[in-house]
Amino acid sequence: MSRGLVKTHIRGFDDDVLRGGIPQGHVVLIRGASGTMKSSLAYYVLYHNALEGVPGLYVTLEQNAGGLLEHVASLGLKATAVSDALPILDLSRGRDHLEEMVAKIGSMTDATATRDEALMAVLKAKVLELRRRRNFQLLAIDSWDALELILEFRDRRAETFGFFEWLRDLGVTSFLISEEPGLDIAPTALEEEFLSDGIVHLRLEPVTDTAFQRRVQCVKMRSVNQDSDDRTLLFENGRFEVARAIG
Repeated sequence: MSRGLVKTHIRGFDDDVLRGGIPQGHVVLIRGASGTMKSSLAYYVLYHNALEGVPGLYVTLEQNAGGLLEHVASLGLKATAVSDALPILDLSRGRDHLEEMVAKIGSMTDATATRDEALMAVLKAKVLELRRRRNFQLLAIDSWDALELILEFRDRRAETFGFFEWLRDLGVTSFLISEEPGLDIAPTALEEEFLSDGIVHLRLEPVTDTAFQRRVQCVKMRSVNQDSDDRTLLFENGRFEVARAIG
């Protein structure tokens, strides 16, 4: 049975790179260094889908909701136009915020659970509550790195696997924003890359001694015969688009 496709609304990316879009239900990792517009791109995808009536949820664990809204406004995106279809779950206060949530709804968690397990349970419960109320179809988590830090993963492999399985069980298309890993990280430690259904890699490519060009590459997309070539990523007049990269 063929899946529906989620459009990114990035000109030249859906048709030329993804052959139509991202299969519904995929967990997609958006990975890159600082300044590559990872968060902007994730919000952009959810924003344009919300404009077309596909509800989403944006979970921010780094900048607060006010800062995020100021940023997207600077890009020319009118968040007020999608406020009902694209709410923001602000967890930027980090572990303290989740601790408060545990204290308020502690009865929902297993009495034998560790503190970290209780924090994860409360986070999942909040997202599930919004899923029931809003019936969102797209989910962005900004960022995976902050989530790991807040929840203090002890068995990274097992907890990453469990979280990815939970995301798939939600029945939504998910985007996890993640910083480019350092050179000291062993490839075997990057469980999220193996577990992801798709990986979109963003980077800044030097074109002169002082100038850089944003590049995007769809490294992986299960069930899609994607084009994995580098593309130049442009943002002008409130729209992302890609073009053939010229060396």
